[in-house]
Order: sequence, then C-alpha cells, then structure tokens
Amino acid sequence: MAKSKTPDSVQAGASEAQKIHNIILGTAGHIDHGKTALIERLTGINADRLPEEKDRGMTIDLGFARYEIEGGRRVGIIDVPGHERFIKNMVAGASGIDIVLLVVAADDGVMPQTREHLEIMSLLGIKHGIVVVTKKDLVSEDLLELAVEDVRETVEGTFLETARVVTVSSISGEGIEELRGILNSMIEDVPRRKTEGLFRMPIQRVFSSKGFGTVLTGVPVSGSAIPGDTLEVLPLGKSGRVRSIQAYMSAAEKAQAGQSSAVNVSDIDYKEVHRGMVLTTPEFFRSSSMLEAKLSCLANNTRALRHLSRVRFHCGTAEVLGTLYLLEARAIEPGQTMFVQLRLEEPVVTVPGDRFVLRLHSPMITVGGGEIIDQSRWRLKQGKDFVIESLKDKEIALDSPQKRLLILINDRGFDAFPEDQIARESGLSLEESHVLLQDLLDQGQLFNSSRQGLLISRQRFDEALTQAHNSAKEFFRKNPRRLLMQKISLRNDLKSHDVFFQDLLATLEKDKKLRVVRGEHLQWAFHTPKLSQAESKFRKSFLAALEATPFTPPGANEIAAEENLTPAQVESIVSLLVEEGLTVKIANGIFFHTGAINDAKERLRAHLKKAGSMTASEAKNVLQSSRKYMIPLLEYFDQEGLTVRRGDVRELREPS
Repeated sequence: MAKSKTPDSVQAGASEAQKIHNIILGTAGHIDHGKTALIERLTGINADRLPEEKDRGMTIDLGFARYEIEGGRRVGIIDVPGHERFIKNMVAGASGIDIVLLVVAADDGVMPQTREHLEIMSLLGIKHGIVVVTKKDLVSEDLLELAVEDVRETVEGTFLETARVVTVSSISGEGIEELRGILNSMIEDVPRRKTEGLFRMPIQRVFSSKGFGTVLTGVPVSGSAIPGDTLEVLPLGKSGRVRSIQAYMSAAEKAQAGQSSAVNVSDIDYKEVHRGMVLTTPEFFRSSSMLEAKLSCLANNTRALRHLSRVRFHCGTAEVLGTLYLLEARAIEPGQTMFVQLRLEEPVVTVPGDRFVLRLHSPMITVGGGEIIDQSRWRLKQGKDFVIESLKDKEIALDSPQKRLLILINDRGFDAFPEDQIARESGLSLEESHVLLQDLLDQGQLFNSSRQGLLISRQRFDEALTQAHNSAKEFFRKNPRRLLMQKISLRNDLKSHDVFFQDLLATLEKDKKLRVVRGEHLQWAFHTPKLSQAESKFRKSFLAALEATPFTPPGANEIAAEENLTPAQVESIVSLLVEEGLTVKIANGIFFHTGAINDAKERLRAHLKKAGSMTASEAKNVLQSSRKYMIPLLEYFDQEGLTVRRGDVRELREPS
C-alpha cells in the first residue's frame, strides 16, 4: 500500500482515479492455451504472482493486470486458472468480469475447460466478449481455419455466438494490434458499472502489508468507498475504518464498482478474513445459509439433478457446500429451469439478482446456475402453490427496487416497519428507499401508523381486516352464548405486530364493526348471543335470585338444577352475564349482582369514613352477610383499590 497521503499525493490520487475506466476484463479457457501469455503481450505484465505458478508454468490462482486504452485510461484484467482442479478460483474471478476473452489454442482446439468456462460465463450473466484463438504460429493455415470453425460451433447459441474471433500469436505479436483495436472499441461501448448505492465488494485476496495492516482486494459490485469510511466484513461481523485505497498499483481516492481495488482497513485481523467474505457498508447487508433461487440445469448434462443433491454453491468469490431443495418436482432435467431453495453449510452474503453457479459435490462438474431471488426466512416446502407464486412475484420484482420493497413488506405479513429497517433489509440506501417508499405511500400501497410512524402494508392490512372478522365469526360459532371476545385471543389468531394490531382495532372501531370493552374485550356489531328458551329462563331466574338476596347470593348451579342444563351451558350463561356487566365474579362459584356490588361499595365507604377502619366481622354486620361471602368480597375490594388491608382491619385506600 502507498504511504499516508500528503495534499500533493491526494491530488495525484484524484488524477489517477480519473484515468480508471470502471470495467473489468477477464480471461477464460482451457489450461495451457495461452491466457497468461496473451495478457502479458497486451499489458507487459505477467499475471502469475505465486512462486509455484512461475515454477510450474501454470496459473493456479487469480492473476491481475492493468490494460491501458486511449488517453492513458486503465482497465483491470483478471486472469483465471484453466485447470479443472481450480474451477473454484476461476469462478471467484469470473464473477467480477464485464468483458471476457475466451482463449482457445489453435494447436489444441476446443477442450473440456473451454466448454465449462463458457458455461460458467453464461450462467454468470456475462454478455460481452471476444474469442481469441492463440498460438497461430504453431499451426498451418488449414489447421488454423479448422480451429476457428471449431470455436464458432462451440459458441453457437451462447452469448458469444456473434462475437468477433481473432487469431493471434503471443510470441510474434501477430494479430495483437487487431485484437487491441476490437477490445478498445468494445470497452468504450460496454456500459460502465454503476457506482451509486451501497458499497459491496466480494473479497478475492487477503494479506497483511507491513506498516499498514490488513488489506482486502476485490472488484466492488456496487457503490463506492473512500478513506475514512467504516466498512464491515460479512459474515465475520467485524468493522474497520478505511485507511487508504489502491487501484492498479496506484493510490486512489475511492474504491468503486467495476474497479479492481485494494482496501487497507484498520481493526480487522487479516487472519480472520478469507476469500468468499464480503466487504460492505455496515448494517445494510445480511448473510444467510438459506437462499431462494431460479436454477437453470445445463442442457448438456448427462442426467437430471435430483432433489436433495449435494452441491457446491459459487456466488461472488464464495464457494460453499450445500443441499439442493427442488420446489416444483423431484428432479430437474437437462435444459429445464426451476425454483429452488439452497440450504448451505455456511452463511453467504447475497442480494436479489446475484448470479450463481452450481457444481456437484462429487464428481466436481458444473451442472447449472442462475439468479438469486431472495434470502429465506424459513424452510420452503416442495409442491406448495403459494410458495411458487411468491417466488414468481419476487422474480418479476428483480428489475424493480420499488416492487422488491413492497414484496419485502408484504412478505412479513401483519407487521409494521420503521423506514431504516426496510432499507437495511432491502439492501438499498436510506435515500433511495425513502424516495421509493414515499411513492408507495402516495399510491396507497402503504400507510403510516398513527402511533409510532411505522409503515404498514395496505394489502396485508386489508387482509387482516377480513381475517379478524373471520376469526371472530369462528369464535362465536364455538361460543354462541358469549357476548365478548378477548382482545388477546384475536391478537394470537392474527400473530400481528402490536402497532399493526392497534391500528386494526382503531379502524374497526371507527367503522363501527366493534367496540373495545373495558380495555381487554371486543364486542362485535354482527354478533348477538343466542340462548335457548331454557337458557333464557335460567338467565332471568339467576339474575332475579341475585337481586333478591344481594349480599348472600345463591350459586348458579342451585338455580340451574330446575332447568336441566349442562355445566357447560351454565358456565357460558354466567360468563355472559359478567360480559354484559350485569354480574361480577368475586371468586370461584360466587357472583354478585352489579347493583349489589355498587351498593356494598357505598355502604362500606360510608362506614370507613366514619369509623376509620373495620374488621371482616364489622363489614359482615354492615351488609348483613356471612363470612362465606364477606371474605372474598373484601378481597375483591382490596384488588379494586377501594380498601387496603392492615393486619386484621381494612381502611380506605388513599387516592394516589
């Protein structure tokens, strides 16, 4: 890393940054077909950096170089290994490529890794490239023509079908200038990576630089970062401050999408970081070991991919073992596409729209790949229509951040969200999500809670209104003699966020669908208790008996014996009288008429104001009751806050 910047070096860094064209080139092709030699001829840089690579003359890991175009502007090149044993390194490099140079040696022709690399590039969604036939100096014109024809047949039906084919010799330099001209033109035409949004850089290399500490390298896929920023390594979960940045061996003012970067960070031990982790803007990205995806099975596979297959998942620079869960069938045939869930052995950082590659656990061959749709919050079951419909909606929303926000909110059901949480879960910046959410509010697809400024889905809110009504109907179907439904019972049925639930009740009250009774119960407008003739008679008789002997009330079963009612009927009618406010339950089996409670309260209050205190025996005399009723009645008044017990006497409770 460069030393700490002086004002002059800061200016130099800015100048260098202006010369960087944020597009990445990359190689692909079979081992020993001349990828590294081609890069050295184009750039003057040997991308093999490991001693073992130089000794064996074989690329093992990713190599890096810079390529200059008109005006001194620089473009990064990633050289990938061609040997089948290093495919995981190849995929780690290919994930950051915008333009690929598919290299085929004229003396060898198309080989297994030529085809596999081409498949991987296609699965990763790369759209631009050039086919380079190398080593033309080693073959005759006829053999060179055959090699070119072989390549054209191989790329037929792929993104390289219409690509230019250039024949070159990296030894003599023949064809290099033609290649350079085509490449320079393509670099100008290919859209640059967008540098807006949140910073995310899959980590390719990690090392410690003497005097600087941990250095993380890679190609950012979104956003930018500058010295002084705090960044987080996921799924490690540790953050550090950016000390300095280099791009293509020079100090840079920022690391940004499409630009191979080396970021020097403090407070993170390089020994804890490895390829496959991601350097990100803190708090906006999450790691997960369960992913929802659309998988395409390669058409040239020799057999179908089975449900529960063990696979190697490649995304960004990560390679993780996992299990493939097919959601629409027990197998996916070659050439088919299907929704799947990937359950991985380690968490990875992804966002919707990321491309991935699947290889079998054994034998290690590439079998398919596709696009990440979402991270999963739960295990998905096979053959469920609602699961497939949800994934279809999410797939449609991949190209629309606003739809993705709405799906994210709807997917959480009867919940309420603060804006910053929605932004974090969506992977969008606060500024971008705020604009999109405001538009959804204006459209009426969301609304602000009246309580805490949380956002609620209008669709889910309307569904909750219907579900609440249905839940109440079911409750009263089972309890036809009840007047009230407990609020907590409805809340449990809906499994909703408290703010969402309170807004729901407020809306139902406003629309006169229900009223809240005594804070904990709900009386629904559509329901009236239904009593049989015998039940109505018992209700009337029990009330009359309670009024007749207000302070020595009879038990319900005594009155019910004459009506031949079941214990369940008796219990429900007694509960109804309490809900109606006509009776008060003092203790198990003891009910007072509400009028008697009010009368007793006034008599005891008057006595206490005069006497100051009273015993249970004195209270019994005041009401002409018995100890059987008096003790539970006094305890009831203690709980209600009328009296306070001090030893054997009670006094009026002082107002608080």
